[in-house]
Amino acid sequence: MKKNLLKKATLVLSLSLLLGAAGCQKADEKQSQKPAQASQEQGQVVDADAAGMTIDKNGEASSETFKPADYTLEAKDEYVYEYLGLKFKLTDKILDAMNNKDLAMLDDQSPIDQDLKYALLSFSKLSEEDKNAEIPMMGNGYVNWQEGLERVGTLGMYEKGMTEEEISKITKCQNHKNLGPSSDGMYEYYLSTNADDSGLADELAMTNVEIIDKLDKPENGFVLGEKTDLEGTVPFGGADVEDLSNIATKDIEGKDFTSADFGDYDLTMVNVFATWCTACVKEIPDLVELKDKMKDMNVNLVGVVTDTVDDKGVNQTAVELSKQIAEKTNANYQFLMPDATNFNGRLNGIQALPETFFVDKNGKIVGETYSGSHNLADWTKIVEDELAKLNK
Repeated sequence: MKKNLLKKATLVLSLSLLLGAAGCQKADEKQSQKPAQASQEQGQVVDADAAGMTIDKNGEASSETFKPADYTLEAKDEYVYEYLGLKFKLTDKILDAMNNKDLAMLDDQSPIDQDLKYALLSFSKLSEEDKNAEIPMMGNGYVNWQEGLERVGTLGMYEKGMTEEEISKITKCQNHKNLGPSSDGMYEYYLSTNADDSGLADELAMTNVEIIDKLDKPENGFVLGEKTDLEGTVPFGGADVEDLSNIATKDIEGKDFTSADFGDYDLTMVNVFATWCTACVKEIPDLVELKDKMKDMNVNLVGVVTDTVDDKGVNQTAVELSKQIAEKTNANYQFLMPDATNFNGRLNGIQALPETFFVDKNGKIVGETYSGSHNLADWTKIVEDELAKLNK
């Protein structure tokens, strides 16, 4: 994975995961409604269209689109999913169909902020319309595109005791072959298919599958990282990074922010998000109110907008959009840009947004990492708990 989070490279993954998380579920349910009115102190809730705006070269707002068919999983000689405990090889016919964009390989799992119930890789046919579809980066477009695909089959892991009827609902498949239990005995593997005239289902049924030792679920809950995608990177959001005592960056207004700013507070809450993330933006009004509540607790809040910096440097489009979002939500805290070290690698490899962690006055990362968006009551409880642990 590249040093900085790239908006389009992580879009499909974030949509797949975050729509299962509490924050995005709540946001999606209200997506077609007008933004709710809120007090000046709370800020104004921003709807998905407003959150999805980009600024074109003429300074006009426009809605950015992408081709979901361009962001399906790539064809490989072998796949190793250590957090699933699976290694497998697809047949040449399946790989050819994937390379020709006739077949889409996608991933899906149960909500990352809850106990893992299932995780799977799906294989679905792409019509010419599916291949060429362009959809807005925000809103329901990607989910609707994915739901409209013709499912050929799946390879997945399901909580032990789950019935085939339940598995059929998850996989959208009717035929299930039990491949055996996971190494920890907590899950069962199934290769599932549908009746298919093209022969792709029969080919998928010939997948060479090997059950291997399964690693425990990572801290951020995402189990669908393929081994070769993680090699040479700081895995899963740099969870091993503990020290931010030497960072130096700027906020979107150009104001300096260094590790010395952590020293002014007992605890600083760092909310990592992106301008294109609907759940992230819809969470901001609650964070605005949270910031006010935390004044007497000597706790600070900062945001880190991942897409304001990319491989070419400062992304001015994202910076301008960040300013719009800050204005619309009456944000009362700094929106920071990633520094040259990507926060000592802490931002590398984050698989789902928003993600939040805490830093003490010495610049040390402390406490738990929180994936997904949360409401004001939940955040208040989380901050109180983290502060209590710090003071023990």
